[in-house]
Amino acid sequence: MVGVNPSPLSTLAPRSLRRELRHIPVNLPSADYQALLDHLEACEGGQGTGSKLLAYVLASKLMNTRPADDVHDPELVVGGARVSFTIDGGPPRTGLLVHRLGSGLPGGTIPVASLLGATLIGMRVGRRAPLLFEDGRIGRLCVTGVAEAPRHPPELPVNTRKVTMSTTAQAVKSSAKKNPRIVISEESLAHLEGLADGMLRRHPALADRLYEEIGRARIVAADKMPKDVVGMGSTVVFRDENTGQEKTVTLVYPEEADIARMRVSVTTPIGVALLGLAEGASFYWDTRDNERRMLTILSVTQPDPEG
Repeated sequence: MVGVNPSPLSTLAPRSLRRELRHIPVNLPSADYQALLDHLEACEGGQGTGSKLLAYVLASKLMNTRPADDVHDPELVVGGARVSFTIDGGPPRTGLLVHRLGSGLPGGTIPVASLLGATLIGMRVGRRAPLLFEDGRIGRLCVTGVAEAPRHPPELPVNTRKVTMSTTAQAVKSSAKKNPRIVISEESLAHLEGLADGMLRRHPALADRLYEEIGRARIVAADKMPKDVVGMGSTVVFRDENTGQEKTVTLVYPEEADIARMRVSVTTPIGVALLGLAEGASFYWDTRDNERRMLTILSVTQPDPEG
């Protein structure tokens, strides 16, 4: 059995890249989605910056991906498709995107388990995306054509040893299936990312949790923020389903926190859990004592703009 320890992969990619990757929603056939999870588990067990960067790109893509069995888009890049693309406006290139390398494959094969392949999969013709290189450079990738898309599910990677699902892969899979959808204001986005950056050394697990929430959130302009969604400054009434007790707190930045006035910092476990949820949403969160609790949002009140 191979255990994979979690690591704050987000430190390896600049904030501008993280922001761009988050704004690329993806719908993929279920077979491709499962293959991406397998690639993520495998590369997180590797050593060196290359594997960590690839794990970050795969995790970012999976955070925005929804699997479906009825995806039939001739302009969508999937496993087994021949893709035409450019990098930084250079000459056109073509490659066959594959999940598993093997003998008998034509030249110009692009493994999905590479920085280029992980970026390409899920893109559509005409779409642009940041391309992260192993030396830290960021290029601009543009898909110009897709051909020879497979008629059958792609051949999935075969693991020669049994691997336990890593913390990041498990979090991605869980968030896609269980976590309620969240919304975050564009106005607070940069501040929240800065807080996550600052927590990496002191509280890496909580920092990764905040990165995960930001990564899967729908980002909207401040004036489009739904009134029933928990944002910075919102007052929230929630019920602890374990005890039946109701509590009222206000979600604030760390410098405004005051437990005596029930002003909860967004950099606490409960603060991260509340961020972006709507009235009626139920969710689990783990206390500092590793106790799992289930909470339900009963009401959300936004701050007075004049106050």
